[in-house]
Amino acid sequence: MKKIVLVLQIFMLLFLSIQHVKAGPYGNDVVSNFTMALMKKDEKQARTYLSSNVKLPEIREETPIRRVSGLPSLKANVRVSLAYFDDGEDMPERIAFIWEITSNQEKITDIRVIYDGSNPFMNESKMIKEYSNKHKANILTASKFPFDITHVEGNINKDTLLIRYRNVKLHGLLQVKIEPGEEDLEAAKGENIYTLKNGIKALYLRNELIFLHDSLKYSIRIESEIPQDFTVYDLLEIANSMF
Repeated sequence: MKKIVLVLQIFMLLFLSIQHVKAGPYGNDVVSNFTMALMKKDEKQARTYLSSNVKLPEIREETPIRRVSGLPSLKANVRVSLAYFDDGEDMPERIAFIWEITSNQEKITDIRVIYDGSNPFMNESKMIKEYSNKHKANILTASKFPFDITHVEGNINKDTLLIRYRNVKLHGLLQVKIEPGEEDLEAAKGENIYTLKNGIKALYLRNELIFLHDSLKYSIRIESEIPQDFTVYDLLEIANSMF
């Protein structure tokens, strides 16, 4: 219900802006320069247009910005910025954010986030696609998490893919490492061996769950400041959600 109300408010805002004032292209002003810096992913330059007390809103997705429409507002010295992600030529436009920006002739004095369209799992999707193409394998991804995910980041270093799923408010981190592997996990002596729902064996070693699939080794671990003790069964639930 809240999401429906939010969407209605967004479209009402855009409708009023377009009805009362015809939108025009950005010129050579502080908001335009700020917008161009964002499109170039030049965060350092973008911050130079902000007053010292203004915080740059976080864009939780690494997808480039395709375009930004500037819609004048009914409020004095305020402009509404509507940005779209660039998901590719054949993909429909997807709203990145809607910000209400207040400025004077020299600086941006306030930014109010009206809508945040970032999907952090798009970062996961791009890393998975790149790694999958490199290794010609179907990469497994988790569908269950120990906490709500607000950020997804990671990197590919040679043959290793490292994905970090975070909840910044809870200081929670779920880390999944994927790399080539052929070793026999059942040969590990004195360690705990578990069976996943599809019959694959998994090794629990030093707070990390490890299993092999399609010539790749998956290592899963949880690090968190949440006052909750995560056990091997939490890791097993995550691993089972990957199949």
